This record gives sequence, structure tokens and C-alpha cells, in this order.
Amino acid sequence: MRILQVAHGYPPDQMAGAEVYTWTVSRELARRGHDVRVFVPVHRPGHANLALIDEELDGVRVTRLNLVPGSPHRLRVTYTNPAVDEIFARWLRELAPEVMHVQHTVGLSTGVFEVAQAQRVPTLFTLHDFWFHCPRGQRFTPRHHLCEKVEPWRCALCIGTWRAAWARKWLTHYARGRTVETRGEGLATRSLRFPLRALRYVADETFRAPILQRNDYMLAAMLRADRILAPSRFLMDRFVEQGVPAERMHFSEYGMDDAPFRAVAARKRRDPATRPVRFGFVGTLMPTKGPDLLVRAFQSLPHGQATLSVHGAGTGDKTAGYVAALQAENRHPGVTFHGRFDNRRIAEILGSFDVLVVPSRWWENAPLTVHESVMARMPVVLSDHGGMRELAERFGNAVGFRPDDPADLARALRRFLEEPGIWDELAPRREVRSVRDDVDGLLGHYADIVAAQRG
Repeated sequence: MRILQVAHGYPPDQMAGAEVYTWTVSRELARRGHDVRVFVPVHRPGHANLALIDEELDGVRVTRLNLVPGSPHRLRVTYTNPAVDEIFARWLRELAPEVMHVQHTVGLSTGVFEVAQAQRVPTLFTLHDFWFHCPRGQRFTPRHHLCEKVEPWRCALCIGTWRAAWARKWLTHYARGRTVETRGEGLATRSLRFPLRALRYVADETFRAPILQRNDYMLAAMLRADRILAPSRFLMDRFVEQGVPAERMHFSEYGMDDAPFRAVAARKRRDPATRPVRFGFVGTLMPTKGPDLLVRAFQSLPHGQATLSVHGAGTGDKTAGYVAALQAENRHPGVTFHGRFDNRRIAEILGSFDVLVVPSRWWENAPLTVHESVMARMPVVLSDHGGMRELAERFGNAVGFRPDDPADLARALRRFLEEPGIWDELAPRREVRSVRDDVDGLLGHYADIVAAQRG
């Protein structure tokens, strides 16, 4: 089949969960002889805005649309982009895929669904987070409030910091532009027109209307897909709450490539008396992922009895202050910050830990790191909520702690110092789904929606 994967990023530029999953699935499809193409946004300095960059990675042809970062002056610009839709429509018509699989559209344009429907390209859609009903994607506010219920008025307040920043830039730009454009007008006319435009802008962008418009648009967009998959039942339930018909949703567990883990030496049974116990974190250094909770909790562990290796980096200027504060807060000699890592080394990195810690504040859907802990035959400490609780029940290798509670996290960590039997108790009781089985399932979905389109 000629299969198109659409995502919000792809290695080596982006290596987070959904991007790595897209990469894993695409490689397996190509290995089986399918004609796989990937379409993703990227920011590559030196290339013109909206330029198409064609590459090949691991036998998969990748087309990257260069998007120069800007400061959107409307909420709508953050989720739909007519310029991107136009380019994608031309490119899609030339490619003529038999099926399109959308993994994510953040940073691209949700209009890809409408473009595919207009060209009668059957579309499968996999949900990875809450982007399609949350402007931040994680149902988590800058003040560390987890949104258990989606309320448009609260959403408007949540993104108020974004809107205020964009409003300041827009108003400054507008004021400068009007000075040039209206030189022939009287001062009174200019003075009156500007505050009226400013008032309208603030009213439009501050209150519930833009949120309601976004919710309606995003729901309609995703329902253009012929079939919708979700890798956790928790995530499925959240979208059903937001209006997606339950019969449109299909559970599809992530498939994993275990080759890197088979290539390293098998983990030996651990002597419970061995010290230090090696804890580890892998992921992006940002508040929603909770590495600060882990560093804070670790301070109470006895020196010499435990170590903590933190692998990951921030997301640039947005998290620079957070990362600096995280490192400054540490006073424990057993903590080491290793910085950014290559996901190709994940088996090696996990092999250097005894226990993986996933302290996320937000409702993680089905984090790949938990799946990787199973393949590495190691226990994991994780926040007891969201999709992580579901994975803990599925695999049986996890200790949970109360979310956003460093004292309870410290308690969970100390169990590995004080309870010798915990190591055998937390041996994984089932294997992760293989990427081979996952792709078998995806090919079945592709065939179904293609047949339905033709029939």
C-alpha cells in the first residue's frame, strides 16, 4: 500500500513519545515493503518559510514542511493554517496515497483532515493526548491545575497568559502600522479607531467564544477521520466525554520495537541488599513531567544508599528557567543531570538504572517509557492517575504515588531501600505489544477504511 503518516514531528529533530511511535510504525511498514511517506512540520534555519524538505531516514521518505516560528495573534492560528492546508492539498494530490494515518496536527494544521476528505483519501487517526479539546494539549494549566473537567470559561483563563502576550505584540505592531497607514487622517480619527479595534480584539480573544469555536472545529475535524484509535481506555473515555461517539473509538495498544532491548545483556536478578539503588528519569524537563517532584523527593534519601540519573533537556527558552531552578534545588550528591539523549540509546540508558521513575503531573496517556521499563525487565515508580494507572494495572511492574506529592513519592522510593521482597513482587506479569502485532492491526484498519471508501 501507499501509506501516508502525518505527525507533528519526526526523528531526529523531535524524539518525544508520539514522534518515536510514528517512527517505529513507519519503519516496520517500510520493512514489509509498503510505500511509506511521512509529512511533518519542522523548523530548519536556512530554509524559506513553507519550503518542503525531502529526506530519507531508515528507508522511509520524509517530507518536512519548514514553518518559521511566529507569534500567532489569534487562537485560531494555533490549530488551523490555510497556507499549510493549501500546500498540503497540492502535495497530497501528487502523492495520491491509498490511506492517510494522522498521528498529530499540533504545529501543523488540523485542516489536513478536510483536505484528505475532499480528495477522498481514507483516514485513520490516532489520539496521543488532549490537543483536540485542550489548547495546551495536556489539560494542565501553568499554575499546575489538572483539569478534571473541561470548562470553556476556565480554558479562557488558562490561555490568558498566551493571549495577553500575543495581544501586546499585536497591539504594538498595529499601533506602529496605523501611524504609517493613517498619516492622511486626522488625529481624532486615529485616536478613536485604535482603542475601538483594541477593545474588539481583547473581547474576542479573552472570553469563551474562541474556546467554543475551537472545540467545535476540532471535534468536527477529528470526526472527518474514518476511524479513531486510542492507546488507552482512559483517553478514549475523556474524548467520549467531549462528544466523540463511543462507537467511533477503537482501543489500540502501542506496539514497541524490542530489538534494542534484545541487543543488550539480559538484566540479572537483583540482590536486594545491593547499594546504591539506581533510580532514573528519562524525558523532557518541564513541569508537567514532574522532574522537580522527583529531585525534591530524592533529597530525603540517605546519601550513599541511592543515586538518581536524570536524562533529558528542556524545550528551549520556555523551560530554561525551570531547568536552572531544578538543578539549583538539588543538594544531594547522588543526583546527576546527563542532559539530552538519543532515543536510540534508550535500552542502554535504562540498563544503567534499577528503577525508572515517571512522576508526571498531567494525565499521561500511555507513556512509552513505561512500556520500555517492561522490555528492560525493571520496576517503575509512577504517578497514580490517568493512563499511567491503567498501565500499572496492565503490566504489574509499578509502584504508584499520589500525584504532585513529593513526600509520597519519597515514600515510594524508600520502599526499594527497605523492602527486599519488592523486587520480585514487581516483575512484569505480561509483555508489551510488539510493533509487528501493532502493524498487523493497523493494516487491518487501513484495509477496512479503504474498502468502505470504495464500497
